[in-house]
Amino acid sequence: MNANTALAQYGRIKNDTQAMYASPHQLVLMLFDGAIEAMSMTIGAIQQNNISLRSKQSSRAIAIINGMRDCLDIETGSELADNLDSLYLYMAQELFIAGLKNDTKTIQNIQTMVKDIRESWGKIPLDKHFIQRAN
Repeated sequence: MNANTALAQYGRIKNDTQAMYASPHQLVLMLFDGAIEAMSMTIGAIQQNNISLRSKQSSRAIAIINGMRDCLDIETGSELADNLDSLYLYMAQELFIAGLKNDTKTIQNIQTMVKDIRESWGKIPLDKHFIQRAN
């Protein structure tokens, strides 16, 4: 087994273990981190003219953002959920176009937005992490 394969396997095991024991709040933070990482890798791939890696990582970032969008509770009619839904849709569309055009500036702008949302999410107090919605 070469070093890259071993590192990739370690990363998968580490992420699987973290996800298994993470709270829903921590899982969302992990999704933000994954999207941010995928966008960084997309930018690096564009700079190295690695089309295969660019496509893979751009698709990964879009899939994560769409996954976060799918998790929103739109049914409640929450203004925050509606706004995030629109924002995530915008981000996914812009990332798709930017990936095709090798537009690192747009990818960096979307990455900054994701970082800002992640920072806000990270500031939610621990005692609010497990609050359940009343039925």
